[in-house]
Amino acid sequence: MLLKTVFVTTRDRVRLRAIGQVLINYGLQDLVHMLGLSSLFGRYSRSAEPSENQPQRLRQALEALGPTFVKLGQILATRSDLLSDEWTKELEKLHSNVTTLPWESMHEQITASLGTPVEEVFAEFNTTPLAAASMAQVYRARLHSGEDVVVKVLRPDLAKTIHADLRLLAWLAEFIEQQSPQLARFSPGLLVRQLATALNHELDLCHEAANTQHFERNFHNRPDIAIPRIWPQYSSTRLLVQEFIPGTKPQNTEQLALAGFHGPTLAARGALAFMQMVFEDRLYHADPHAGNLMALPGDRVAFIDFGMVGQLSIRRRNQLLSLMQALANRDCEGLVSVLIKWSSDSIAEVGVLEQAAQDFLERLGYGELKMGVALMTMLSIAREYQLSLPPDLVLLFKALITADGVLHRIDPEFDIIKTLQPFLRDAVIKRYSLRATRQRTHRMGIEMLEASEELPQVLNLLVRRIRQGKAHVDIDMKNLSSLGGSLERSALTLAIAIVTAAFALGIAPWLLSQTFSIFGIPVFPTLSALLVLGGIVWLAWRMWRV
Repeated sequence: MLLKTVFVTTRDRVRLRAIGQVLINYGLQDLVHMLGLSSLFGRYSRSAEPSENQPQRLRQALEALGPTFVKLGQILATRSDLLSDEWTKELEKLHSNVTTLPWESMHEQITASLGTPVEEVFAEFNTTPLAAASMAQVYRARLHSGEDVVVKVLRPDLAKTIHADLRLLAWLAEFIEQQSPQLARFSPGLLVRQLATALNHELDLCHEAANTQHFERNFHNRPDIAIPRIWPQYSSTRLLVQEFIPGTKPQNTEQLALAGFHGPTLAARGALAFMQMVFEDRLYHADPHAGNLMALPGDRVAFIDFGMVGQLSIRRRNQLLSLMQALANRDCEGLVSVLIKWSSDSIAEVGVLEQAAQDFLERLGYGELKMGVALMTMLSIAREYQLSLPPDLVLLFKALITADGVLHRIDPEFDIIKTLQPFLRDAVIKRYSLRATRQRTHRMGIEMLEASEELPQVLNLLVRRIRQGKAHVDIDMKNLSSLGGSLERSALTLAIAIVTAAFALGIAPWLLSQTFSIFGIPVFPTLSALLVLGGIVWLAWRMWRV
């Protein structure tokens, strides 16, 4: 680590000193000391005595450090499981208040990205930015074919600085993990990798174009939902041309009513669309704030800006369904089961998780369940009990909380749980349908057969390592005398499970095809069914006894 420190500080010493100077200028010496970086930054002069509180000073420092650190702050703003509300609410302000670059600086970038003069592609181009962010600026324009479009263009000369910042942050994360076991639980290395993925995607607008087209396909049969069209022939890594959707931003119920919209209808359609993203498509808009949703004539809902999206695995989606069921039923055991799957490996005591789940249910009470409040409470509980939730899960929670806030702004009486109950019920039915169960069973059988094929090799390798003295096992058990019997019973259970699965997948289909019968009863099909059923019953009995 010492050699790596010398190499990094030599290669990026100018940027490192600039970061240190900014942190000191904003009065963040305590933060530098807490991170264990005082020896790296040394002595700096502070330009002025800061008057704001520490979260405000951190937000201002991140803005001064540029796009990489702005994005880092935006990611930290989603980590309500790690940071208190005071910090996350301040960091959420990083989404706005970005200084715009003049047209002269952006015109060259647009021309180079198009490969042709702007006038040849656009009949009109408004040089005043419609919006500005840390990575890009957005303009209104009109194509020669007459369509109104939005042009998103990256700020020039971003990549070099961002890649240098990511190198420094990766090294700092490793440094912090080694120097501070207390801070290591926050997984700074994983956080930096998440940051690097997000920034690399934002440096290539083709990712956003692909995301938008994906959502457009997912909602092509939903006339009540609008997704902007992409012009891929004009889009590139640094430029994105998409449809301009004129609509009304949902600020509040009164404003929507004056514009002729029906708030409850908009809220219901928006909620169902977002649940389709999460539970059916497993690809969702990760930043559904009021600026990225619009009300269209006919009470239609438009989603825009797909630069930040989240994706769920089938397993994570099913875990989320289990969470929703546990919340609706106030099921403590169900919550503990979900928390065991989600909490870090460092949390080994089930008692801690049970206490966290009980505390969570007591705070929720037994009145009307509000999703936003429930998820915020869960993140607060995770922070108090030091349960580091997976980053993809925290991103989803933050998106659900944001969406819930917008929906209640549209319709204060909106009950998202009641609206989503039919949707969730259908999702659960599909999950446990005969077809889905058959697919899972077939996949489990194949995995067990593959595991049985690898078992002799694993045992052979283990025996060789034991003979060579290279196998190290640490066992801390109170009932060590019963270990042998437990292993024998486990091995017997595994063997019968493998034989049952192999019989069901390999031999049973052949037996079912035989026509030999006694007294009109097909012998082989009946025999195979009894053998498989007997194996399943025996395994179920063994699992129940455990």
